[in-house]
Amino acid sequence: MKTNFKLAEGFVVAMLMGGFSAAVAQPVLTVSPAVTSNTYPGVITLGITGLTNHETVTVQEWLDLNANGVIDAGEPMMDAGKITDNDPSKAIIGGVTNINVPIDSNSATGAITATLNFAPPAVLENVIGQRIFKLVSPTGNFSPVTATLLVTNAVTAQTLSGTVYSNGVTPLPHAVVVVLPPGGKGYTAAEVADNSGHYSINVNPGSYVVMAAVPDYFIDQSLAPQVTLTNGQSATNDLSMTNGTVTVSGNFYDAGNSNALGGVMLQVQSGPLFEISFTDTNGNYSAAVTPNFWQIGPNTERLPRRGYVAPQQSLQVDATGGDVTNANVGLPKGNALFYGHIVDNLSHPFANIEFDSSDVNNGSYDAKGYSDPNGNYSAVALADGTNQWNCNPNNEANISLAGYVLNNSENTNIAVSQAIEQDFVALPVNAQISGQVRDNSGNPVVGVSLYAGTINNNGNGYVSLNSQTDMNGNYSMGVATSAGAWSVNFSYGDQNDLPHQGLVDLYGPYPVTIPPTNAVQNIIVYPYGSSAMTRPQRFGSQQFSINVVGSVGVSYTLQVSTNLASTNWTPLYTFQLTNSPMPVTDFSATNTPRFYRLLKN
Repeated sequence: MKTNFKLAEGFVVAMLMGGFSAAVAQPVLTVSPAVTSNTYPGVITLGITGLTNHETVTVQEWLDLNANGVIDAGEPMMDAGKITDNDPSKAIIGGVTNINVPIDSNSATGAITATLNFAPPAVLENVIGQRIFKLVSPTGNFSPVTATLLVTNAVTAQTLSGTVYSNGVTPLPHAVVVVLPPGGKGYTAAEVADNSGHYSINVNPGSYVVMAAVPDYFIDQSLAPQVTLTNGQSATNDLSMTNGTVTVSGNFYDAGNSNALGGVMLQVQSGPLFEISFTDTNGNYSAAVTPNFWQIGPNTERLPRRGYVAPQQSLQVDATGGDVTNANVGLPKGNALFYGHIVDNLSHPFANIEFDSSDVNNGSYDAKGYSDPNGNYSAVALADGTNQWNCNPNNEANISLAGYVLNNSENTNIAVSQAIEQDFVALPVNAQISGQVRDNSGNPVVGVSLYAGTINNNGNGYVSLNSQTDMNGNYSMGVATSAGAWSVNFSYGDQNDLPHQGLVDLYGPYPVTIPPTNAVQNIIVYPYGSSAMTRPQRFGSQQFSINVVGSVGVSYTLQVSTNLASTNWTPLYTFQLTNSPMPVTDFSATNTPRFYRLLKN
């Protein structure tokens, strides 16, 4: 019996030793800093050790709504992506590294060091609360491991607080409350509400819009509180969300290889109604909404880490008759790259600046990118060899650029696997252009956007921040005297442009002389379809050229007179407008004064 016991004991020990030697060692995941304020301007560093050489891992980022350190059912995966030990190839386009995509910067084998953007304008990345980073082996080489990141509330003298309610009645626990700049463009801060739906976010003095977001609930953005806080001031605003009664579901996938895209943040919108959702590990999503027409698209600010471009037009679905399924969206991978750096006139770099990369020919796709602490940036594009793209800083999303004007890049052809360098120099604002916009009846034009642009001696076009007219039609924009001559232009392409008010600018752009450093340019606009002509320009001893604007296909007569006191006007041309504006030339001009008028036949 004793001998048998020894044999059995030896067999057990051998089995244990054999089992131990055959087991795969678990890697270690660290997050640095593990605790930080939501105003931290740096990056989050992931450290991974204990891997095999050139091993590929998946890093998932989860929002730990109840802060218990465990990924519970219903908690959203905010992001996901693969990183390979000592292999940066997936982030390289045209020989240049896309700095938005996390790669291994650790030269040691079996270890990965990667950094993630944290500061705004990356949406929700600095949300106050706890998130969990989960390390997964795509091949099952090891069991998942996790590490937490706790984001604390900044210490400021101003606070936005309140309670989030479900349908205006029941407190809604763990909703995400988001603070945005006025107009809802850009991103400032966010917080996960507590178990009672209460939130309290410390902010700097300024004007803000406060909204709540949680999957399967929507909010009416038109009712979102707009708050202005001065030094030491606080404001309390309760928020109400409505739970949906029908669902829209589908899948997000890589358009090139059909692989599922997990952890994609989605924006679900119907007019002023707004909701967020996230795809799961298989790329599937489901959003509870009200019966209506809805648009579904990815949040483009969260796509740069993956290197994808997003459709400029969101997928529209009809949920008026009930549930919608198979609302699937494929996202193409960027295959070209813009890169460069952004500094001020003293070569100081700007960090965390959002860049917009856009398809200007077809208006099909766009992408985002961000600058690092050294002012280096990159943003992908989707090239086919013939299309044109441009890439510029997003002035409306970058608060740190508020006191500057920047050069504006031109549209350019971009080819597959091409990397185009475009650098930006921000000039401090030291002058103002202001004025009033009125229609031809003298009424102020409210809520239209304008900007000032120029070309300096180096051929770099500079552009001011957009300015929107107030209730009296007044506008004001900052410019820089060192950039050269400026002109005022209307901005087009959104709901704040002239066409949305049935108006047209017939005489812009408007040259402005600076100095003086406070120049005034008043502007009169006209109802769409109005007829007018520009100021005559001399192009020779006997030639004046005039641009006629009006309705295409309509007949006009241009008349001339040499004396405004006379009632006699001589017809110069009768013509049909084939395009607007259309140039018309007077070949009989002399040294005597000549006056022109345009009649609609």
